[in-house]
Amino acid sequence: MPQSKSENETYHVVGSQIRTGHASGGVFDIIKHRDLLWGFVMRDLKHRYVGGAFGVLWTIVTPLAELIIYSFVFHGLMGVRFQPTGGWENYALFLFSGMVTWLSFSDGLSHASSSVISHAHLLKKVHFPLLLLPAHIVISALINQTIRIFVLLSAILVLGGGLSWTVFLVPLVLCIQGIFTLGLSFLLSTTHVYFRDTKHWVSTILLLWMFVTPVFYPAASYPAKYTLLLQLNPMAHLVGIYRELILNSSLPHPNSCIIFLVVSLISLFVGYSVFHHHQKKFGDYV
Repeated sequence: MPQSKSENETYHVVGSQIRTGHASGGVFDIIKHRDLLWGFVMRDLKHRYVGGAFGVLWTIVTPLAELIIYSFVFHGLMGVRFQPTGGWENYALFLFSGMVTWLSFSDGLSHASSSVISHAHLLKKVHFPLLLLPAHIVISALINQTIRIFVLLSAILVLGGGLSWTVFLVPLVLCIQGIFTLGLSFLLSTTHVYFRDTKHWVSTILLLWMFVTPVFYPAASYPAKYTLLLQLNPMAHLVGIYRELILNSSLPHPNSCIIFLVVSLISLFVGYSVFHHHQKKFGDYV
């Protein structure tokens, strides 16, 4: 997350007044201030990696380390697999594809939820487009995910697998994922201004959400009595969509695509509406 700017640093923003409470207004405002947004994104990435011994390699090392640990636990110790003859390599690719998606989502959401409070000085010193605060965190997480996806694609080729034209649909899914995450980030960052415990229960909910999402295990192994829970879980649909496009070289089920798209648009509409309605009050609570 970006470091706080010093007292003498300022941002030059022209015409940053948000003119509509609709989600479309938020999207257009983000586009309007794209240069400022990109500056925040780059600042966040530099803050995360510059100065460390491995630098940007941490975005690869971290999920690889978790991949080895989870593969050993779920495949080696618990025997989770696709089929009786499924080897470690197949499960590793399966697991990594789910982890790539989940790590980006959880990292972006958990950091974005506290983004307004973390930049409280901007609320009182300048007329700043506040929606850029959660937005730049989400975009930074998506960039990290893109790097990890390239690692996944490289691993598939190294292990003798093949890639299909369906991988070219991945950027579109990334954009829709960004919409979904951004909507939740707007909502949670607003909540965090009023209730400072938000970041703690967000972490707890994300942990529970991760285990009820088929990240470590196939969706087919879900207990039949909890099928409705699986169908109502947008992240289950998202993880499945990525796996179909990348691992199975096939198009995902239309229902999954429609459900996740609709949920994403609702998330953005509700999240931005709440954020827009409350943003003028933020300065009174920080």
